[in-house]
Amino acid sequence: MSINLKKYWAVILILLTIVGFVSKALYNYPLTIMAIIGFYKVIISPQSIWNDQALKYFIFLFLCLWIPMLLAFPDAVNPSRSVQTVFPYLRFLFAGIFIIHELSKNDECFKVLIYGVFFIVTFWCIDASIQFFIGHNLLGFPYVPGEITGMFYPRNTISHVCAILSPICFYVVSRHSSRCKWAWLSIIPLFFVVLISGRRAAWVMLALCSFGFIIFLYLSSVNKNKILRQIMIISCVIGVIFTSTIMLNQPTRDRFVTTLGLFSFDYKSINAATAVRLPIWQTAYSIFKDQPINGIGPRGFRFIYQEYAKHDDVYIISNSDRFSHLFSQNLPPTHPHLLLLEVLVETGVIGLAGFLSLFYFLIKSTRKIKNISYEFVFLIPVLVSLFPFNSHMAFYGSVWSSMIWLLMAIYFSSLRLALSRHTI
Repeated sequence: MSINLKKYWAVILILLTIVGFVSKALYNYPLTIMAIIGFYKVIISPQSIWNDQALKYFIFLFLCLWIPMLLAFPDAVNPSRSVQTVFPYLRFLFAGIFIIHELSKNDECFKVLIYGVFFIVTFWCIDASIQFFIGHNLLGFPYVPGEITGMFYPRNTISHVCAILSPICFYVVSRHSSRCKWAWLSIIPLFFVVLISGRRAAWVMLALCSFGFIIFLYLSSVNKNKILRQIMIISCVIGVIFTSTIMLNQPTRDRFVTTLGLFSFDYKSINAATAVRLPIWQTAYSIFKDQPINGIGPRGFRFIYQEYAKHDDVYIISNSDRFSHLFSQNLPPTHPHLLLLEVLVETGVIGLAGFLSLFYFLIKSTRKIKNISYEFVFLIPVLVSLFPFNSHMAFYGSVWSSMIWLLMAIYFSSLRLALSRHTI
């Protein structure tokens, strides 16, 4: 029995891109291939692109972010860095066109994609759990206390990637939960790795994804009582994992206790709870006030930070003995560590208008779906990745932008398939 690779080539390239997130640059190779093919499709058949409702919607949302980035370029504090960001950003557009066009041809592609993501994430999390318990993962990458990395070694980004992909894993488990009542236990490695990582931004994303998926389960089910039982099971599993991790792991417990400082009125406690990010946010706001219209250009934050930082800013004086234990590299900060502030600082109020427009029209696109299906499984991580108070990776950075637009393209591909089946 032969496998029709052309039928699944979009799925293969998407899964290779996701696998490539373990590296700083590996994901770019399959992404670039998709972008080249997408660009070719636009050249040979532009009319078919403009006549496609889902593709037009995707292109419009892309322009909501890209045009403000382009308008910020004339006042960029580091033009060369902005150029390296703005124009390569177009690869997400053309890769998305390829994905939407190819992935939406049949349901089978989505089934293969969903299960592929599930097995990849599950493998990553099991491997990272092995690293935590025995001191190294399957490839021999060592465990650094407080820094679980798994296949992502030496970068501690596994928790962010797995958290944002969690709704896809939840969907697979929910499909099998009626036949196997223990199916929900398979999400234990995912929750364990995210919690044990100590990355509070990942905690927030996982919480938002879990909440979004619970809403999806409830709205998509005919048998509400059955779904309520599933929700109770999910909640119990999450509660047990959370409590056990907090109780048994000292670094995680310490981070949780520190996080509670957010609810205090003490500057030092709040600063500690935000991982010493208050100085970054204060500096970012000062930069924004001086360049409010179109910002300082994408990825320009690090190049102007020192000029606006206070004299006692820990990120400026961190080379001293007093703060050397807190910071080891990437000084000054590469981005504001708050998505909304990053948009304001680097693309100004024009960028904010574009971002809010993207968010609004993305939500509005759900009105075209009459029968709730797996479309929302891809929409949830997109919305969470665009959450204005995300404080992890750079919004205009290559890694997180790749994740956002990859998921966005998959969502619109599922929407295109729904539209083709007259579900509107």
